[in-house]
Amino acid sequence: MRSGTCSAELVCVAAARLLYSLFGFVARPGLSSVDEVVKTVVTGRRRLVVVDVEATCWKKGVFSRQKETIEIGAVLLRLDRAQSQWREFQTFVRPKRLPRLSSFCRELTGIRQEEVDAAPTFPEALRLFLNWSQPWEQVILATWSHYDLWQLDLDLEAHGLPKLAFPFLDVKKLAARVVGRKSFEETARELAPDAGAMPRHRAIADARLTARILYRLLRPSA
Repeated sequence: MRSGTCSAELVCVAAARLLYSLFGFVARPGLSSVDEVVKTVVTGRRRLVVVDVEATCWKKGVFSRQKETIEIGAVLLRLDRAQSQWREFQTFVRPKRLPRLSSFCRELTGIRQEEVDAAPTFPEALRLFLNWSQPWEQVILATWSHYDLWQLDLDLEAHGLPKLAFPFLDVKKLAARVVGRKSFEETARELAPDAGAMPRHRAIADARLTARILYRLLRPSA
């Protein structure tokens, strides 16, 4: 999604910092437990924004601190609406330190070099995502495991921005209560078998599938 561009990266950084300062995004406070997080969602006090990111990658170094986000995908999961009505966000992100995608990364994700070359930098992409996510005081971020937040933290640190302060729900841990410790693909086959063959290693597709898994966890009789 594109809703305007910043004239320079410094402007984008300043805009993101302003958003943080207005809403106190200086730490990542958590609710006391997974059960409390789920309760606030089921009772309608909070909204779930399911997020997935893709990052620069190579055959080795899954947790390399040189990685940079190249795609952000998100789904606003609404328990009171059909899945076809869930709002979505997607943007590619232009990496700064290592702007050329490896052949391994292009083949794994299907993301083309020209797509990231034409994309906003991380600060602007973050601003677009934050604008889409409003109202922030109601948001809970949900991801499949902590990896996506770890990657976002790397980018935030690289651009001199503080960590996001949204409460967090680990869908992998929640799913383990129901189906045991299984991979993303195994969990999807069990909890979202109607999802069909979705592409993997694309942020928006993985966010959609994570949202479907989470919906079944929160609405098991649906």
